[in-house]
Amino acid sequence: MSDTKGASTVGRGLYPCLERTVKGLKQIFGDSADLNIAGLKVSGVSCAVASLEGMTSSKDLAVMLFSPLMEYSRALADSNDVYRFIAGEGIFSAEKKSVSSLLEAARLLCSGYAVIFVDGVQGAVAISAQGFDKRAVSEPDSEANIKGSHEALSDSLRTSLALIRRRARTPSLRFLMTKAGKVSGTDVCIAYISERVPMGVVKRVKESIEKIRLPFILTSGSVIPFILDKNGPAPFFSGASTTQRPDVLLAKLNEGRVAVLVDGTPYAVIAPTLFVENFQTVDDYEDKPYFAFYKRWLRYIAFFIASFLPGIYVATAGFHPEVLSRSLLLSLIASEEITPYPLAAELFIIIVMFELLKEAGLRLPRAIGGAVSVVGGLIIGDAAVSSGLISAPILIIIGITATSSFVVPSLDPQTTVLRLLGVIAGGTLGFFGMAVLMTVILVNAGALSGRIGGLSVPYLSPISPLTVRGLRDVVTRIGFRRMEKSTVRVEDMNGSTDESKDNGKGS
Repeated sequence: MSDTKGASTVGRGLYPCLERTVKGLKQIFGDSADLNIAGLKVSGVSCAVASLEGMTSSKDLAVMLFSPLMEYSRALADSNDVYRFIAGEGIFSAEKKSVSSLLEAARLLCSGYAVIFVDGVQGAVAISAQGFDKRAVSEPDSEANIKGSHEALSDSLRTSLALIRRRARTPSLRFLMTKAGKVSGTDVCIAYISERVPMGVVKRVKESIEKIRLPFILTSGSVIPFILDKNGPAPFFSGASTTQRPDVLLAKLNEGRVAVLVDGTPYAVIAPTLFVENFQTVDDYEDKPYFAFYKRWLRYIAFFIASFLPGIYVATAGFHPEVLSRSLLLSLIASEEITPYPLAAELFIIIVMFELLKEAGLRLPRAIGGAVSVVGGLIIGDAAVSSGLISAPILIIIGITATSSFVVPSLDPQTTVLRLLGVIAGGTLGFFGMAVLMTVILVNAGALSGRIGGLSVPYLSPISPLTVRGLRDVVTRIGFRRMEKSTVRVEDMNGSTDESKDNGKGS
């Protein structure tokens, strides 16, 4: 029997008869093997404690619930006395809720609560006793650093919130809880700093999350299309970003952003996001400003190389050989004469092969994934050049492109697509095709705004439109003595708008 049928047959309310209540609860769960219902007598009154296997802590239940009930059983009492004892001060729990229906009891059980039913009382009490296994706090996988914190957000939402709160011991940091997913009822948390973001924005984000009609919310990426306001046709870049790092999350909140955390995933969604933030790392703020300036310029150059170098190469060799020196041109001609494919086809094939090797390295177990991608690349590349299928310069171009793409991992999907589009544009129209491609991408990025909860910020801020105050943390980083004087919020960027109805600060 399905859950829906079970729910319809038992109705909505609880029953005074304990046996009927227990039977209805079992019917909702379809006699699921992980449903535990323990019966006990308290002063002669029959009671039942329901929990789900692995969702509650047996030790906590013994201390918080069973021990007080056994002590109370020495006194004479009726059903109402026992219920008042459980619902009142007799049972200590960090979170205690009154339950009025079987469906509500079932939802609380799935969230790690234990529910106590008393015979003769048309009500129940749920106590917080979560004790499910969770992954220990580990290092971030996708945002490695040298000198900063090495803690990453956890799969457990409560653990992630504790990691964030520990770094910002201020009541201005707020966590607003809600649920999403028609079937899963996943806990979703909206994090913000009350003095930095309008409360109207937070309310709109909460409403957007509650309107999600997906049956399951299993990843943080599932909520991004719903929390971002509609932003024109097919933006190439995203107005939201994700992070595993609690320190990065707090820094973004301090700039007036909103973060959304989903229970079960260690990634937090941050919006609105800007293009320049893809080139900033935690280690930039550990080094001297001039060295941070140098490393950021390396990342900008690496992004350009990873996106457009193959297209520029095929456009130069195929359409504009006059820009090359005579010796270099003769070397390229000699290399390409022995290959059976056109230059653009060579590049396209080798780029696809590189993406296959990269995907294999990611999906295989970590112990062998790196070795497979490196060894596979060496073997395939050497064999392809030796057999004359591809030329050596092509392999050098792809090697430089691949290395550059690893420098800016947050833009890897975009650079992958741009590489392929660049080969097509450069291979068909030369430099003109590359110019058209770059113009289209630039216009697309310029038209994009990070829009969340009515707050809209141009994606290319603070460069376009120009915000002079915001430039201090774009291609360089100012010193901390100057940074402590004021923090630029995303709302302060030129071109930003706030359409939320309530522009008051968070309460």
